[in-house]
Amino acid sequence: MPTVLATLPWDLAPDLPWHVFTSPAAKWEVQPSFVVGEYLFILCAIAALVHAWRSGRAHLLCWLAALIAGTANDMIFMALPLVDNFWQAQATIMLTPRLPLYIPCVYVCFMYFPTVAVWRLGLRPLARAALTGLAAILFYAPYDIIGAKFLWWTWHDTDPPIAHRLLGVPIGSTLWIIVFTATFAWLIGRTVDRAPQVPPRRFALGLAQVAAFTTLLMMVQMSLIQALTGGTPNALGLIAVVALYGGLALWGLRRARPQPRRLQDRLILAALVLYFATLPVVLATNDPATHRSASLHQTYGACHVESTDITGATRYAYVCAEDYDEDYRFDCLDALPPEGAGWYAVCGKPHSNFPLWMGTVLALSLLGVLTYGALLGAARRPAT
Repeated sequence: MPTVLATLPWDLAPDLPWHVFTSPAAKWEVQPSFVVGEYLFILCAIAALVHAWRSGRAHLLCWLAALIAGTANDMIFMALPLVDNFWQAQATIMLTPRLPLYIPCVYVCFMYFPTVAVWRLGLRPLARAALTGLAAILFYAPYDIIGAKFLWWTWHDTDPPIAHRLLGVPIGSTLWIIVFTATFAWLIGRTVDRAPQVPPRRFALGLAQVAAFTTLLMMVQMSLIQALTGGTPNALGLIAVVALYGGLALWGLRRARPQPRRLQDRLILAALVLYFATLPVVLATNDPATHRSASLHQTYGACHVESTDITGATRYAYVCAEDYDEDYRFDCLDALPPEGAGWYAVCGKPHSNFPLWMGTVLALSLLGVLTYGALLGAARRPAT
């Protein structure tokens, strides 16, 4: 049976029908929710950059480190067969066939906003990192729910690390956000704690450390978590991590020393309110059944062809129309993809339980506004 080699994240793949720029109007015809999400994250990342520029070198370090470490992490995951289990939809601005421009902006947003918001509490390193990880998943969770439902990306159908899901979101994805962002915050904190003004040499060294070690330390922790949960991330592991991080955060909050309020924080608070207000509207005003994503996806082929990764975990090599369980469908197509195809179209499924999805996203968004409002408003006095 013919197969295609995995497309590496930096491969420009001239044989694939992708475009660096696609008209937003054309994209709106097939994935309107995605257009809103794409430019929402680009706007929020720009707001974060303006905030960082106004707030000093430590904040600029955090913004740039989030961009570099986050994008590198995404490219590493796409390049390693062990964790190559997700495929991005084609956005209006693509850097490569597998990397939309908005994805680096997503990393900036879910790493920069929680990190600097928690900085305002003046916590000790471990408590600060733990609370940052929990604040990050609060930011990311509604996006993760909506993005999967509206085909902003698709997952591998049978990959064990993403098999356990809540509202379509792999528990492994949720754990990864918590651990990855907490690790990032801990590494950035080491640099800023030692030299709050972050002179140029310390800036370069801190940036190098974050870029080199964030993904590595996250993978070590995720391996330990999976070892304790039978080899795959599950609900028990998520509960344990949230309880551990929550305990560390609560312990640290007893000794918190909130910083003076900063007027420039109003900018990122406004961006956060816009973000949390937009996502429920996207969910409420769009029908996933009308969405169509023509992009790279899991290779299509014969059912039940097993493949084994270097850890010994087994999954099916191909997705097939006769036996799969994902939030997309093939019956919208004139014909099924040919065997070995990696680029093809899929269509969204109607809501199976819209009140549950809507209620969850609304609750998460409201909690996000309240949490970040509290973090950014926790100062004891106005700045002078």
